[in-house]
Amino acid sequence: MQRLPFAIVLAAIFAALGTTIASARPNISLKLQAALVQHDDKGVEKLVPVTSETGLKPGDVVRYAIVANNSGPDAATRLVPQGKVPVGTAYDAGSASASNSFRIEFSLDGGKTWSVKPTVKVRTAAGTTVEKSADPSLFTTLRWIDDKPLLPKTSESYSYEVRIK
Repeated sequence: MQRLPFAIVLAAIFAALGTTIASARPNISLKLQAALVQHDDKGVEKLVPVTSETGLKPGDVVRYAIVANNSGPDAATRLVPQGKVPVGTAYDAGSASASNSFRIEFSLDGGKTWSVKPTVKVRTAAGTTVEKSADPSLFTTLRWIDDKPLLPKTSESYSYEVRIK
C-alpha cells in the first residue's frame, strides 16, 4: 500500500518536469540593417544607414547585417539565418561573414536549392554541355549554417554585401 502513493507522487513529479521542459525554449529575434559602404579620402570605411531617402546609384555597395538574438532561457539549435540578394543588385563575392564559425551556402533559385559552390550548365561552342561555377552575380539568397547552438542571452552577427547594378 505504501508503494502506490509513492508511485503517484513520482509520476506527478515527472509530469511537472515534463511540462517545465516542454515550455522552456529559445526566444529568437532577427534584426536586419542596411548601410551604404563609403570610403573617405584616406580610404577609411564609413557606413551610412540606408533609408527610403537614400539615393543609391549603380556601383554603390550596400552591407546587410543580420543580428540574431536569443533572449530565451534555452539554446537555439538549427538556427539558419538567410539573406536575400535584392533585385537590381548582385552579391559581392567573398563578402559574407559571421561573428562565429559557420558554413555559407548560396542559392540560385530563391532558396529552393542550396550549395556551397553553386554551378550552372553551359553549352560549349562544340555543342556539349558542361558544368561550371556560377558567377556570384547569379546568387539570389545566402544562408549561414552553424552546428553550434545560439546560447541563451547571446547574439550572433551575420553580414554580406551587394552591389547596385
